[in-house]
Amino acid sequence: MNCARLYLVAFWYKDCHYANPSKVYHWGADDTIHGVGVVWSHWKGFNYSLKTISMDLSTFMATDVRATGLKSLSLCSVSAAVFLLQLVSVVLLLLAPVLTSCFFLPLDCSDIYHHNNSQSSGMYTIYPIGVTSAVQVYCDMDSDGGRWTVFQRRMDGSLNFYRPWDHYKKGFGIAAGEYWLGLENLFYLTQNKSELLVDMEDFSGNKVFARYSSFSIESESNGYKLHVSGFTDGGAGDGLRVHNGQKFSTFDNDQDSSSNNCAKLYLGAFWYKNCHAANPNGVYRWGEDETIYAIGVVWKNWKDFNYSLKAISMKIRPVQ
Repeated sequence: MNCARLYLVAFWYKDCHYANPSKVYHWGADDTIHGVGVVWSHWKGFNYSLKTISMDLSTFMATDVRATGLKSLSLCSVSAAVFLLQLVSVVLLLLAPVLTSCFFLPLDCSDIYHHNNSQSSGMYTIYPIGVTSAVQVYCDMDSDGGRWTVFQRRMDGSLNFYRPWDHYKKGFGIAAGEYWLGLENLFYLTQNKSELLVDMEDFSGNKVFARYSSFSIESESNGYKLHVSGFTDGGAGDGLRVHNGQKFSTFDNDQDSSSNNCAKLYLGAFWYKNCHAANPNGVYRWGEDETIYAIGVVWKNWKDFNYSLKAISMKIRPVQ
């Protein structure tokens, strides 16, 4: 038995563990998959994932004294920073009408491209819900004419995607690496007719894509229901057909069509049906792995259920 594969982490395992502090980050009690969370079994048992854990090494008392001083200093600094940020937010809100008329506030990457079509791919700030909604995204200005706003990206496993509803609504991560733009932002961005491109890569360097001529989601009150159609195959196969018409689900907001909680069962969040043919927000694994079925970054129509992709990005642009 490979304990690291079975419990999705790395540690000083025996047969297998009483503590599993490395990953996967769950959110409290969850007995869907035994023992895979941030576990300290002698305190909370095997199916409770801790909120925080730290393993600290101290050599002598002077270290502790210095650390205490730094904590006090950092708390003061953080309080001052929070106050300044709040002040800036109020000022921006008051000046919003003036700023809108004086500065270029792009809705998406397509706006940026049309403002200056010599811009290269990279990080940009967009304003999907108005002047106070600034958010950084990665703009793909190269693929098929560019103008793509990336709303989901996996590339190295550096970010935990097993998160609650509120995180998926607002977004998380950074545009320079792995991130999710946020369902609310995505809802506003797709109010104009949009198309979708999904780029994928395996661990052998093979690259494929799936493209859809129509993509939109409904509001939160309708569960951010997915509408996707007009598939064009770039070697990946149609992984979203079964997800069309489904509401978005997270482990704490189960809106799928299954009697199970698909997000809990497959350690992700997506427009699950019963349950998935694609799981791009699943656990980042390293290629073929059959230890726990279909929990990886999966696009079943290309690599089947037990292969986790090296990279995947989902991006949209307005239809011209």
